Formats: sequence, C-alpha cells, structure tokens
Amino acid sequence: MEVIKSKKEWEGILYDFKISDIFFKYAYFELYKKHYNVDIEGIYWEDKNIKIFLGHLVRDISNIPLYKNFNYFDLITPYGYGGPLIVTKTNDEDEIKKSLLKFKQEYYNYCISEKYVCEFIRFHPIFGNHKYFNYIFNVEYITDTVVADLNRDIDTIFKSLRKGQRYNINKTIKEGCTISLTSNPKEEDIDDFMECYVEMLKRNKSQKKYYFTKEFIKDHFNYLDSILITAKYNNNCIGASIFIKGSNIMYYHLSGSFKIKGIYPNDLIIWEAIKYAKQNNFKYLFLGGGRGSNDSLFKFKAGFSSEFKPFYVGKIIFDEDIYKKLVNIAKLDNNDNFFPLYRKIVDDTIV
Repeated sequence: MEVIKSKKEWEGILYDFKISDIFFKYAYFELYKKHYNVDIEGIYWEDKNIKIFLGHLVRDISNIPLYKNFNYFDLITPYGYGGPLIVTKTNDEDEIKKSLLKFKQEYYNYCISEKYVCEFIRFHPIFGNHKYFNYIFNVEYITDTVVADLNRDIDTIFKSLRKGQRYNINKTIKEGCTISLTSNPKEEDIDDFMECYVEMLKRNKSQKKYYFTKEFIKDHFNYLDSILITAKYNNNCIGASIFIKGSNIMYYHLSGSFKIKGIYPNDLIIWEAIKYAKQNNFKYLFLGGGRGSNDSLFKFKAGFSSEFKPFYVGKIIFDEDIYKKLVNIAKLDNNDNFFPLYRKIVDDTIV
C-alpha cells in the first residue's frame, strides 16, 4: 500500500486508471485544503486481481474545542461526488472479493496506526464506484440524482423537458431576461453570484455550512475549470450558477437566485448550460439531487431529464472505542444516523 501526497503521483495514478473527472483530480482536493484547514491523502493498493485508489481529506478532530484533548483524525471526501476507484484484472468475483478483504485489513491497520477514527465517502452516481466497496464500507443509498443525456439533438432535448420547464424558459426569454457566460469572472460577477446565492440560502433557511466565503467561490475559477452563468432582468442580476467541468460531464455545482413573479432564471440558466455543454461535446450535464428524497428541488431538476442515477455514501469506523468516547462527550443519541455522529455538534463547515 502506498500513501500518495504529491500532485504528480496523484495525477499519474488517475492517468493509469483512465480517470480525468474533476471530482477525483488533485486540484479539487487542493481547493478544500486551502479553505478548510485539512490535509490531502491518497491511498494506492494493488495485487494480482485489483488495483484501488482512494483520495480523501484528513481532518484534525482536536481542532474542535470539545475534543481538544483527542489527538485523532477522521477522513472524508470533499463536497461533491468522488470516492474510491477500482480496476479489476480478473472476472473471478471470488478472487476480487478476497483481494478487497485483504485491502480492507491492510487499510484498516494503516488507519489505526495513523489515529484515524472513521471515514465518510461520497460515491459518484455516474461512475457507480460504490460497487464492490460494500465489502469495505457500510454503503448506504441516499437519494436519486438527475442526469441530462446530451447525446440527442438539441431540439429533441428541449421537447423532452417537462412542459412546465419549457413554458418557464420561453416566458423568461419573452420577459427580456438575458444570459451571460464567463470562465473568467470579474469581481462584480462574483459579487452578483454571492448576492444571488446568499438570497437563496436565506430563503431556504439553509445550514451555516453552505455559506461559503467569497474567496472560496473565486477559487473555483483559479483551481477548477468552471463557468459562471448569470441571468439579468432590467440590468439586475437575478440568478447565477457555477458549473464545473469534468472530462465528459459538466456539473451544476452551486446556484442562487431571487424570486420574481413570472421570471424563472434557474430554468433559463440550466437550459443555457445544456446548450453550452452540448456544443462543447460533453456527454452529460449532471444536475445532482435534492435536499432530501423526492423534494421540491429534486422535482425541479427532474423537469430537465427523466434519467436518474442513485447516490450512495460509505461509512467505516476504524476505532470504535474512540468513536464512542467522542459521541459520549457530546452527549448525542447513538441512534442518530448522522456520520460521524460526534461532529453533529459542529456541523457548520462543508468538510
């Protein structure tokens, strides 16, 4: 088992795995290291049957005042969709399982030696990389996500939108709403995004952890291949969304808008993103899921595509004793599904 720290080694492994999607790239992890006081670590493991690469962020538990005397850490994938990657060298499922269990034991021992208490993984719905890893993690289905397939011609895609979405798009255009797109936003563009985004957070009474800093938002354009699409009405920005680009997938990442009767900026922005992604030869526009199962946000996104992909997470506890001690200190209900449970008292950052 190799521990990967350098960008060069990390990107070399991804190249070997034939993976170039943004959520697995070192730059995506760097963005979170810069803004969230975490370290980056990759794990590479190989035998005659499989090879595995697992990237994660390392969080210092002692940074939480309540646990300041605990010199321990926990692991998490960055906000978004990622998780471990696997390449199989055989079709023998029994041999693959044996190798996975061997990896689990080596990985478990390593994590214990590093004082890692537990790990939380967000798997990638399109890559479907949760497969096989139920031998290592407790894999749980969370919700469905929406994916727009761009392989059809643009007129067919528009006709496939839900009738309400088509009406909203046409109505918003008719009302004079205009769209702009940039991959190199100016300061005022970032300010427009922040105003729309914070307005949306307030309207939805969102948790504190989703109130990202302006510098974090700006760095999406410094570290990642991102575009900002904004909607203006009467010369005022009323909607703005950040999309990030993978190899053949473009992602609807962060978004906000003002509510104005008869104007639907989010609908128009997503439609413009579909057109842009189609023109630039992306295979999919990934819209993500809702805030919960089948909620209003999910239903809105489902108006753009009826193709759904399941989203799974993975959980594993390496040190049961320390995990229980942390939960007991926080006086939390052990039946709560939040993970890691001891962090529920400080659930105010995205990582």
